[in-house]
Amino acid sequence: MTSRRVALVKPSPTLAITARGIQLRREGKDIVSLSVGEPDFPVFPHVEEAIVAALRKGLTKYTASSGVAELREAISDWMYDESEKRYPISQIIATSGAKQALYNACQALLDEGDEAVIPNPYWVSYPEMVRLAGATPVELELSAEDGWVPRPEALARVMTERTRVVMLGSPGNPTGAVWDVAALQGIARVLERYPKAVVLSDDIYCRLVYGGVKAVNFLKVAPQLTSRTLLINGCSKAYAMTGLRIGWACGPAEIISAMNKIQDASTSNASSLSQYAAIAALRGPQEPLEVMRQQFERRRDLMVDLIGRIPGMKATKPDGAYYVFSDVREALGDRTSLQLSEHLLEQHGVAVVPGSAFGREGYVRFSFATSEDQIRKGLLRVAEGIASL
Repeated sequence: MTSRRVALVKPSPTLAITARGIQLRREGKDIVSLSVGEPDFPVFPHVEEAIVAALRKGLTKYTASSGVAELREAISDWMYDESEKRYPISQIIATSGAKQALYNACQALLDEGDEAVIPNPYWVSYPEMVRLAGATPVELELSAEDGWVPRPEALARVMTERTRVVMLGSPGNPTGAVWDVAALQGIARVLERYPKAVVLSDDIYCRLVYGGVKAVNFLKVAPQLTSRTLLINGCSKAYAMTGLRIGWACGPAEIISAMNKIQDASTSNASSLSQYAAIAALRGPQEPLEVMRQQFERRRDLMVDLIGRIPGMKATKPDGAYYVFSDVREALGDRTSLQLSEHLLEQHGVAVVPGSAFGREGYVRFSFATSEDQIRKGLLRVAEGIASL
C-alpha cells in the first residue's frame, strides 16, 4: 500500500532505542540513558521569557513560510560571526529544526540517478534523506586512525559526474570530530573539480567544542565555493531547544527559493512561538551557552576516563558535540554492536546506540548530554554488562 521510496527508508535506531527505554521506564524499570542526542539543560531563562511574551502578545498565527523577518535578520547577524559571510534575509530560510533544512535541501537538489556523498560514520538520517529524494547515498569512509577526518584522496575516489550533493559535518555526529583548516582545504580542492556538486554543511554543533578547539566554518576556508554551499544550523544543540524545532539554512538564492517551494507545499512556517524564542536565543546573552559548554567538557573528560577503564573498550576525547564513539570490537566477540546494545538495555538498564546505526560496526555511541551521576551510574552498568558477556 505504501510507496517504493518509503520501503527503502530504515527506521531511526536512535529514536527506537529511546522509545524502548521510555517503555521500560513505564514498566517500572530503572533505565539510564546514554543514548539521547539532546542537552539535559532547561531552556535559557531569557528564551523562556521571550516565549511567554510572544504568547501574551498573541503572536500565534501563521508567519511567512520562510520565517519572520526579525528571525532571519538575527540569523544573518549570527551567521556572519560564524562564516564572515553576510546573507540577506532573502537567502535565509527558517525551518522546523536543522533536520528539516537538510531534508528540504535534499528534496530541492536531488533527482533519481543523482548521488550524494556522506561521511561514514554518518548521522543516521543522512542516507535516509537522500533515499527519500530518490538519489543514491555514496559513503566516504573515515577512519579512527585519522581522527575521523576525511582524506582528500578518499573524497576524490567517491566523486563522480553524478555527484550532486556532498554532506559535511564538523563537529560530527557520532564521532565528535572537528575538521581543521587543512582538512577543509583538501575537501575544497577536490570539490573545485566538480562544479555540479553542492555542499551541505551541517554545522549544528559548531558552538559545542572543547579544549580550546575552534570549529572552522567551511566558507571561511573555501569562499570560492560560496555559490554552491548551503550552511545549515539551528538552536537545538547549542541553546538546549531541541523540542522547539528551529533550524535554518543560508545559501544561494536559487537553492533557498527552491527550499521555500518545498516548505510552502509541506509544513509552511516553523512554530511562531519558537521563532521568537530563537530571536531571543541568538540576540540575547550567550553566557548560559558557555556555562553549558563547560559542563559538557567536564562530562566528556569523565566519560572518556571511565570508558578507558572498561576491559575491551577504547575511547578518545572528541573535540566537539557531546558523544563518545567507543571502539568495542574486542568486547564484542562474535556479537554485533546491536546485540550488545540490546543486551545492555534489556539486562543492565542502560541505553546506548550501536555503531551499526551510523554505518560503522564494532563501535557504540555514548552521549554525555546527561548528568555526571548518570554517566557514572550508566558506565558502571556498561562495565557489568561487558563482564557478563
